[in-house]
Amino acid sequence: METMNSITGRISLWLTPGKITNILTNLFMSAVILAITYLSIKLLYFGLDKVLKESGQEASAQEEPPGRRQILSDNFIRSLRILLKTLILYGSYFIAAIIILELLDIVIISPDDLKAFGFKVLKILGVLVGAKIIINFGQIAITQFFERHELKDNIIETRRAQTLEVLLQSVLTYVIFFLAALTILQVFDINTSAILASAGILGLAIGFGAQNLVKDIIGGFFILFENQFHVGDFVETAGVIGTVEEIGLRTSKIRQWTGQLHIIPNGQITKVTNYNRGTMIAQVTVGIAYEEDVDQAMEVLRGECVKAHQEISAIVDLPQVQGVVELGESSVKIRTVAPTVAGEQWIVERELRRRFKYALDRAGIDIPYSKQVNCPRL
Repeated sequence: METMNSITGRISLWLTPGKITNILTNLFMSAVILAITYLSIKLLYFGLDKVLKESGQEASAQEEPPGRRQILSDNFIRSLRILLKTLILYGSYFIAAIIILELLDIVIISPDDLKAFGFKVLKILGVLVGAKIIINFGQIAITQFFERHELKDNIIETRRAQTLEVLLQSVLTYVIFFLAALTILQVFDINTSAILASAGILGLAIGFGAQNLVKDIIGGFFILFENQFHVGDFVETAGVIGTVEEIGLRTSKIRQWTGQLHIIPNGQITKVTNYNRGTMIAQVTVGIAYEEDVDQAMEVLRGECVKAHQEISAIVDLPQVQGVVELGESSVKIRTVAPTVAGEQWIVERELRRRFKYALDRAGIDIPYSKQVNCPRL
């Protein structure tokens, strides 16, 4: 009982009316500072959104319809908005916290140390923003370079240009962020030379155990610079047949016509069959009954070939009826070939089969097929 009375007495001596007033005043001022900080953040957000929105509208107005440069600009503005809003949020509350601590006479860091820390933070923020700006303008410059050659000089094929464009933009991004990371380490007075030397030794050690990775990267360079295939080509490689969706330094992505996406290490791509190079050949073989007139059937097919050449734009030259290529068990097989635009040969084959079927039916020429006869039981 005496102890409680003693504690109560000490508290009453410490909490004088003047101290209570100071505590309440400081708490009120702290609340006011936080409220002002919150409102300032909202106002800065509003102004930032307005400025960036106007910038995006000006950029989109200069390019109609929106192209790859506009997409890059939109991505840059979106990333810059997120970065600047993050800086505003944490920077504002950091300043508010410093003011409140000074108001409450709580010393956590000396003014000189705080100033030095603030300069370091500003340098880091400047490096990050600068890196993002350099990457964006670099990507736009790369896009403009390839668009200029595609549209005017026609030096680089469209698909190869798209592949190299994505690759160069990725390399640029990694290099700039690597340099930015080294710069940030230097801001904290960390010896980057020692880190680079250690990274070199570590890289050698990893290289001996990562031969497959090195093989994949080298394979990626050979695929690109030997012009083996491009994004959009229909290829057969590593046991997969499909359309190339992406070519990276380490892997390539090929999607089958049934939808499966195959990610293949470039080191495993040793043999490639590309169905999109030069003029392709559509090949159709039709069987007729042995009782039919072969010469008449060939004339019917030649007539359909002439019509198909006139009506199907994917056929680049007059299809040729080569003649009898096989005497099968139940049919005489006649082959027709048609030069087509690369990648269209399968469509042409299906259309020719349809036309040949109807033409032979109209001419009364029988196309044999297996027949099943059911005999009643005796």
